[in-house]
Amino acid sequence: MASPPTASAHALAHTPNFQKLKFAAGSNDVDDCLHLVFSQDYTENDGLLMVLGEKRDQVAAKVRYLEDLVEEGEGFLPLHEDGDNGLARLKVTLERERKVLDGLIKLLDVARKGREEKKTNLFWFE
Repeated sequence: MASPPTASAHALAHTPNFQKLKFAAGSNDVDDCLHLVFSQDYTENDGLLMVLGEKRDQVAAKVRYLEDLVEEGEGFLPLHEDGDNGLARLKVTLERERKVLDGLIKLLDVARKGREEKKTNLFWFE
């Protein structure tokens, strides 16, 4: 039985995706092409971390604002018609925003860990 054909780096470089990558990298060297992939991936990850960090900060500010509203509202809302309902809805909204904030923090942690892996991948092709 014949063994399956093996693909050389040169043959892989002639696939459609590697053709596009070779053009973008300006090189026929597969290592240069892979370096470009890992370097773009690392840069995109940094951009993602920046956007997620900004969103986290915005949601954290919203949580602080809602906490202040609830604290102030507890002093006078129960004394007004439908005040208890409004206060209850504020508390539900606050809890939902806290969950969103917690999710963003966890997502940032995953993206930061991914950055370390991406740094390793990039190192191998520098």
